[in-house]
Amino acid sequence: MDIKYITKTDLAKANGVSAAYISKLVKKGVFDKCLDGKRLKRDCALKTYLEIKDPTRDSQREANRSSKISPAKKAAAKKAQTKKTAVKVSEEVLPEIEKVTHKNIKDSELYNQDNLEELEILLSSATTGNQKVQIIKDFWTGKINQQKYLEGEKLLIPKEQIIKDVQRILKAFRDKALALPTKISSDLVGLTEKKDVAVVVESYMYELLEELSSLEDVE
Repeated sequence: MDIKYITKTDLAKANGVSAAYISKLVKKGVFDKCLDGKRLKRDCALKTYLEIKDPTRDSQREANRSSKISPAKKAAAKKAQTKKTAVKVSEEVLPEIEKVTHKNIKDSELYNQDNLEELEILLSSATTGNQKVQIIKDFWTGKINQQKYLEGEKLLIPKEQIIKDVQRILKAFRDKALALPTKISSDLVGLTEKKDVAVVVESYMYELLEELSSLEDVE
């Protein structure tokens, strides 16, 4: 039966720890019974690590796994968590903000952790209820105007516009792709060589991609 081996790097990945930690264990002789020369026997090394696994390193393993999550997934998770837990503003201030803030704002992306914390700081300077109401209204008006400015300068694209553009592109691709067999069939009649067929198909695919590359022409 062939012996399967495993590198220290792969052993580290399999257990969510660093390669340096595995190297340290090797030097300490933890895997001596699994060594075949300088190579580690796979099954033996995996079993041995499970036997000596240090539960106090769970937090480090979790940190290693977290570091491998893409920035996009981390941002999405942070956004979802923010919405789920609302905002970490004091219990005295949050009801006042919610009472004055329009429903459309509370349902929008402007109603987020950072903005509400900023608003709470501004409200700390108010001495009367009327001042608080005015600060809240002025704050959201300013945020809305800022958003409109960024959209006007093309620095911020509305979510609805992104969805619309993506749907338009997908529809165009679908329509043109479905029409491709009909367009290409006449040129394939009589061809017996694979390379000739490939040339025809490739030319039509390039034509399709060129048509899609210009969004102004996509209806």
